[in-house]
Amino acid sequence: MWCEKDLVAKIKLGYYKKVINPTLEDQNYLSILTSSKKKMNMAKIRMNSRELHSETGRWVVPKTPWMERICHICEDRNIVDENHFLLECPAYNDIRSQFHNLCYNIDLPSLLQCQNYSDLGKLLSKIFEHRNKISNQIK
Repeated sequence: MWCEKDLVAKIKLGYYKKVINPTLEDQNYLSILTSSKKKMNMAKIRMNSRELHSETGRWVVPKTPWMERICHICEDRNIVDENHFLLECPAYNDIRSQFHNLCYNIDLPSLLQCQNYSDLGKLLSKIFEHRNKISNQIK
């Protein structure tokens, strides 16, 4: 399907293979989940196409330097990538605590490859909703 040259040349594709889907196989969540919202949130995170500052910083001119793409939701001053957003940002600790079976002592690849699609979809939906609520308050 993808040759090694594509994986090296396309950073996002390489990230997808390394972190999200090492085997590049079809993903079952699309056929298992019935909620469009959960499917969409799973796809956003898995395809690196969400509006986290690590990504949106590439869209502005001039590009925001990587080290300046920090989280504006918490005070940790960390770069807001998927790992920070889903596993580290203290603003979402209460939500993550509701899903301790998914989030306890886990890394990002393991979380995104878990087969408990329903709970993962709920977790993502709650975190996205909370982020949007906080972002609207900051504006």
